[in-house]
Amino acid sequence: MEKILWGSSTNAQQYEGAWNEDGKGKSIADVRVLPHNYSDFHIASDGYHRYQEDIALYKKMGFSIYRFSIAWSRIFPNGDDETPNIKGLEYYDNVVNALIKANITPVATLYAYDLPVSLLDRFRGWTSRKTIDAYQHYVDTIFEHFKNRIKFYVPFNEPNLYHVDAEYIAGNKHLSTQELWQGEHHLALAYAHACIDCHRIDPSAKIGPNCAFMVNYPSSADPKSVASAQQNMYLTDYAYLDLYVHGYYPKFFLNHLAEQNVKLQINPGDMDLLKNAQPDFISSTYYATYISGGSYAADDKVVKNKSFEFQGGLVQRNDSTPNPFTSETEWGWTIDPLGFYYQLMDIHERYQLPILILENGMAHTEQMDEHHKVYDDYRIDYLREHIKQLKRAINNGVDIIGYLTWSAIDLHSTREGFVKRYGFIYVDREEHNLRTLKRYPKKSFYWYKQVIASNGENLSDNKIEY
Repeated sequence: MEKILWGSSTNAQQYEGAWNEDGKGKSIADVRVLPHNYSDFHIASDGYHRYQEDIALYKKMGFSIYRFSIAWSRIFPNGDDETPNIKGLEYYDNVVNALIKANITPVATLYAYDLPVSLLDRFRGWTSRKTIDAYQHYVDTIFEHFKNRIKFYVPFNEPNLYHVDAEYIAGNKHLSTQELWQGEHHLALAYAHACIDCHRIDPSAKIGPNCAFMVNYPSSADPKSVASAQQNMYLTDYAYLDLYVHGYYPKFFLNHLAEQNVKLQINPGDMDLLKNAQPDFISSTYYATYISGGSYAADDKVVKNKSFEFQGGLVQRNDSTPNPFTSETEWGWTIDPLGFYYQLMDIHERYQLPILILENGMAHTEQMDEHHKVYDDYRIDYLREHIKQLKRAINNGVDIIGYLTWSAIDLHSTREGFVKRYGFIYVDREEHNLRTLKRYPKKSFYWYKQVIASNGENLSDNKIEY
């Protein structure tokens, strides 16, 4: 197999902590209150103070690429300040320079669920074109400051899901359906500005959209079920990538909006801007597959929620329609490596752009043993089978830039707090007890090190010393 980049990912609000230090402004992540007694994002993995230690561990694992996100409110505390916060730029300078010194290619996501609260309060966030202007000023500052150092940029994290979980686009504001979809249009315009400006300011960098590309299966051969699965993929995947890659809204998507009595305000020049975006690649995230048009074995299979108790709180796993042909994670997400192959082949055949896989992984509740070890063989099994399908896609012509897992290190889940762990590195904290915050490699750390060293050829865990 041709050599690709190997690494992993984090996001600022889930990893950094230091939510009010060194001039950082509040973001919508900083003021979120999660249900079920989950912790807040204020400390997270304490990466702001421990990034050097973490990057040293990434280097030890052999990473050749690493995705982090930049917290907008760390650079511009109010979102649209005239001048950037020097301390914020210094932090990301230190991160990027440490990565380069470790021979790890930096990938920066420019926005991941953390709109500055000031923009939400003053302009209702993404419902206003003033937020587009503020975003453009922010990203242009980043492109100028990190010119020739950051090699890959992703303007938005999973923007095709923002309307599904309105909190990420609306924060604590209640938005109408019209406002939500208008906000999505403004996100697309902001994305286009980022692509155009990145190419102008730093021609050495590459930039492209991200899509949480959701593979949907029909529940049966019933044509209605097949059509339902197809429609879900059209509306959740293709509509966004058609817009981000080709610069147009598909008719089926506009019809869908019309059925919700939504009519986008598209100003003169908007569509020309989108057509001129010209992305260099597509980045994808992949975790699970979904079923449309009913449930398999609906009459004889009842799915009940598992729950996990901690410190008086209740952790609920995700509900999902069961698929008897796949297993599932502890959190109720299907484990479907073949769906990963489906995703990669589908994106490749439809859009003919290189693919950078930004996230792929599985969560589990975990505790260290008395020797500070975590034997996460389930994670190794999950990643092994997905990497096999990655190699199959590459062999069948898919142009893969790199494979990044989620996540490099244990961090705060966007919905389920710190009890839901994804990393190769265990962070010694509990949901409401910060403990030591020390880092301890899991068994998967040493397995992934072996995978990287062999460019994906050695996937065995038989001889791992741990």
